[in-house]
Amino acid sequence: MTEAVSLVTLGCGRNDVDSDQVAGALTAAGLDIVDEPGDADLVIVNTCTFIAPARQDSIDTVLAACDLDKPVLVIGCMAQRYGDELAAALPEAAGVLGFADYPRLPQIVRTVLDGKPVSAAPAAAVAAPRGRSLPLLVSGTSAPPTARTSAPAAPPTAGFPVRTVPRGPWAYLKIAGGCDRVCTFCTIPSFRGRYASRPPDELLSEARWLVGNGVRELVCVSENTTSWGKDLPGGRRAQADLIRGFEAVEGLERVRLLYLQPAEIIPELLDAMAASPVVAGYYDLSLQHASASVLSRMGRSGSPERFLSLITAIRERDPSAVFRSSFITGFPGETEEDVDLLEQFLRDAVLDWTGFFTFSIEDGTPSATMPDQVPAEVAAQRRDRLVEVAEVIAEEAAAAFVGRELQVLVEAHEGDDAVGRSYRESPETDGEVVLPGCDAPVGRLVPVRVVGASGLDLVAQPLVAAWQR
Repeated sequence: MTEAVSLVTLGCGRNDVDSDQVAGALTAAGLDIVDEPGDADLVIVNTCTFIAPARQDSIDTVLAACDLDKPVLVIGCMAQRYGDELAAALPEAAGVLGFADYPRLPQIVRTVLDGKPVSAAPAAAVAAPRGRSLPLLVSGTSAPPTARTSAPAAPPTAGFPVRTVPRGPWAYLKIAGGCDRVCTFCTIPSFRGRYASRPPDELLSEARWLVGNGVRELVCVSENTTSWGKDLPGGRRAQADLIRGFEAVEGLERVRLLYLQPAEIIPELLDAMAASPVVAGYYDLSLQHASASVLSRMGRSGSPERFLSLITAIRERDPSAVFRSSFITGFPGETEEDVDLLEQFLRDAVLDWTGFFTFSIEDGTPSATMPDQVPAEVAAQRRDRLVEVAEVIAEEAAAAFVGRELQVLVEAHEGDDAVGRSYRESPETDGEVVLPGCDAPVGRLVPVRVVGASGLDLVAQPLVAAWQR
């Protein structure tokens, strides 16, 4: 009987890709991957260390897995950043593994399942050399398995990460890893290393394989997508070439670019996005705040004027553009005047989607010891105030879609209704589009007309004659 492993993934889409690669490597090694930890012989928890609540969630998840009375391995960002400390705090776990252990995870899993102790590589912070450090798990001369239990098949062109066969009409595509920026609140560079772009032939090879296995939308992720190419021949201007490469992938309906760093956006990328028939007019801008003084203390640049100018430039190129961004309240030194400025920016920018976080002290970052720390309750009050403003703006933006025609990718059925997303909604973070009475199959791109808005979600009617043709 084949032994089974369950992966529990916390955090962002980049972690999802890492888990997918791990699952692909384990599958290729003859292990089964199951969804429910209770059905597994061993559980792997891929942790997040983004902010304090994420770390607590990771610890709680590991302890819950250990309560199942089966071996648990801990991987991911928290394991990498706090390896020895985490191992000491979680003696229940069979092992706490850093990124250096990923290539030998199949061997480690077999060792644990045989009842033997894990001998892990040190989980110290990643060194920060220049050069390519991705992907973590590479197929080499083989591609991902064509089914969950089949042997790997030869790749169509270049090698790319081992990963499991997708089980839905969209998938994350990790285009790079690491980060070279020096934001004063962030620890990612300390454990993810320097920025490393994946070569375009590798990305397009993986894209073709994903589309061949049913994917219709690719969601491109990295720490800073707009840094892609800076360490490759052609530099960042090659981003336009990558977009043209995606356009040539037969069967690929939509590409979504996440994590756009405003300070790194080049006109060539905006021109290529706006002109592309496949890239969604969805602009996920990493703004963090609007006050120039707060941004300066964050180690970033920007101001309301600069950000509004960028948004205007995008809308001039792409009048149907939608926008997402996230903001931090309570950063050290933030004043009520800074919050007023951010509120006015939100009203002027009219963003479709917004996320808000309160500042979290991260050990080892400059912001942890900055003067004028803002009390947590004040930061939360400021967040709640801005959330109320942003929600009204977002609901009005959603209502403005009524009467418009969109292309909706069907992802599921709920009763008699189909549920999916248009270019306006990113998976797992934004809203959805409900198609009452629609029986279009999952994975079908359905032309619709929006007939209503329910909060941030849309309700639409299929243009039946069009989608059935």
